[in-house]
Amino acid sequence: MLAGCYALNSGLGTHSGDLGKILALLGVLNVYEATLIALGLYLIRRRGIIRDGRTLLLLEAPFLVDLAFLNAEMGSGPVRSGCLLNGLVLALALVKTAFVLHALWGRVPRRLFAFLGLELAVLFFMPCAFARFERSGNVTLGQFYGAWWVIGLLMVVYELQARVLGPDSSAADSGLRLFIRRLYIVLPLASVILHLSLLHWVYRVTFVAGNLAPMLLGGAIVLGHSAYALRSDVRMVRALMPLTALILTLEAPPIWHAQWGQRLDLTPAMLVLACGYVTYVYCFFFRRSIQLLAGGLVIVLVALFGPSVAQIGSTLGWARNGLLRSLQWLANRTVIQWGMTAITCAFGFLAIGASVSLRKEPVVQAAGPGEST
Repeated sequence: MLAGCYALNSGLGTHSGDLGKILALLGVLNVYEATLIALGLYLIRRRGIIRDGRTLLLLEAPFLVDLAFLNAEMGSGPVRSGCLLNGLVLALALVKTAFVLHALWGRVPRRLFAFLGLELAVLFFMPCAFARFERSGNVTLGQFYGAWWVIGLLMVVYELQARVLGPDSSAADSGLRLFIRRLYIVLPLASVILHLSLLHWVYRVTFVAGNLAPMLLGGAIVLGHSAYALRSDVRMVRALMPLTALILTLEAPPIWHAQWGQRLDLTPAMLVLACGYVTYVYCFFFRRSIQLLAGGLVIVLVALFGPSVAQIGSTLGWARNGLLRSLQWLANRTVIQWGMTAITCAFGFLAIGASVSLRKEPVVQAAGPGEST
C-alpha cells in the first residue's frame, strides 16, 4: 500500500497541489486503514488472536502518522485549502485513534489521547506553516531552528504532564496495551522528526548539527520518566546530553539571533546554555529547583538591567587608582607623623568607647551579707 501510494503520488503529479488527486489517495488510504483497524480489533476482541491483531494495528500506525507524506503535498497548494485538508486528516486520525483506544481500554485514556493529538497536530500543520513562510518570503534557517525547538518542547510536555498531573492510572498497563501506548507515543514523534528533515530538503535549507540541541535537552528530561532513570549509566547519559547539545551548537550554530533588551543579544549558544542549566536543575537538583532557578533569574536580570561590563571595568579601575593613591600617601609619611597619627587615634578610640559605655544604664548590684544598700 505504501509503495502504491508513492507510485501514484509520483505518477498523478500531486506535487502541483491538485486537490482532487490528493483526496482520491486519501479516500483509498482511509478505507484501507479502516479495514486494518476493524480486522485487527476483531481478532483481538472476538477471537483472542493477540499476535495477528497487534500486527495489523502495527501496520496501520504508519498510515496514522502519514508515512505516505501526503500532508506535505497538501501543504504545497494554497495555504487555506492545505490547512483545511490537513485539519480534516487530523480529525480522521483522532477518530481512528479514539476508536482503537476505546476498543482496547474500554474507554479513551485522556492523557494519552491528548498528547497524541498534540503530536499529530504538529505533524499535520507543520507543512502548512512552512508554506505560509514561503509565501511571505524565503524560508530561513531560523524558522527551521524554531521547528526543532517545538520537537524538543513536545518531549518536555510529555514529562511535565506526568510530573504535574501525577502518574497515569493506565500507565501500569502491560502486554498489548503497553505496546500500543508506546507505539502511539514514539511513532508520531519519530514521524515529525522525519517530516521536518524532509522539509529541509524540500526548501533547500541546510541542516546543521546545532538543530539537534533541542532534542538532546528534551531527551535528557524524558529519560527521567523511564523505569531506568536511577541507573548509573542512564544518569551519565542524562548528564552528557545537555553538554553535547552545547558543543554541537558551538561547533555548528544555526543562523539565528534575537535582541533581548538593549544589552543582551540572544544567540543559539546562549539559549542552549540557559535551557541546559534548567535541564540540569530539573534532572539532578529538583528539590532545590526554586533556589537555583531564582538564582539564575537574578543573573539574567542583572545582565539585562544591572551595570554593563564597561561600567564594571570603569568602577574597578577607579577603585584601584584610589587604593594606589592611598597607599602612596601612607608611604610618604614620616615617623613623627605616624606617631602623631597613632596618639590621635588612641584618644579618638577612647572617646568613642567612653561614649558607648556612658550611654548604658547603670547596673545596681545586690548588697552582700552585712552590707547596706
